[in-house]
Amino acid sequence: MFERLQHRSIEDLLVELDGERLRAAHCYFGGGTAMVMRFGEWRVSSDIDFMVSDWAGYKAIRAQIVERGIGVVGALDPLREVIADRYGIRTLVTSGTGPIKFEIVHEGRIAFDPPSQGDEVCGITTLSVGDMVASKLLANDDRWADRALFSRDVIDLAMLPADAAQWSAGRGKAVGAYGPSVDKNLARAVDDLLTRSEWLATCMRELQIETVTDENLRARLADLRAR
Repeated sequence: MFERLQHRSIEDLLVELDGERLRAAHCYFGGGTAMVMRFGEWRVSSDIDFMVSDWAGYKAIRAQIVERGIGVVGALDPLREVIADRYGIRTLVTSGTGPIKFEIVHEGRIAFDPPSQGDEVCGITTLSVGDMVASKLLANDDRWADRALFSRDVIDLAMLPADAAQWSAGRGKAVGAYGPSVDKNLARAVDDLLTRSEWLATCMRELQIETVTDENLRARLADLRAR
């Protein structure tokens, strides 16, 4: 199903998870990995991030993991002790391509919508597209200038096939949480990629963007800035 070896390793882990238990806790597969595995693998992404905005759901899944271990959510082989606090549940798990970061993050800034039937990867429920937009806009606002991340958030937003309604809904949530800096820092992130010498080429190389041309990505970034 997936072209990239890292994504096939993540697929092997996802199919072993208890999707019903995660869904019951309103805990949804999100972040860049969910986006690229669902919509075309435009870059490599090698973490498994679940997100839950419902406090009762987060409290329930955290209590289960603290009491019974990370195996309560599926057949995972942890490489280190699970850290579970107010903000999230974090560990490393084994995979066919080496250690993979596994996190369940409590999202306290926005409320996620119930995903639709098509919002899934490997039988695991993902964030809705609108909530992918919202969460990535917030991530971009937080860290767009961090060179170690190679502009992944703005690139993901440019590649995500969000329609006008999904974009508007997601942007509305992000702006409601952070205010006008969401739009300002999105424009900054796009301009940085399009104008900084060799930065786009560097990001494409480091993120292993191989099926999208420089010209196509530039056009998508320009379209993103105009939204």
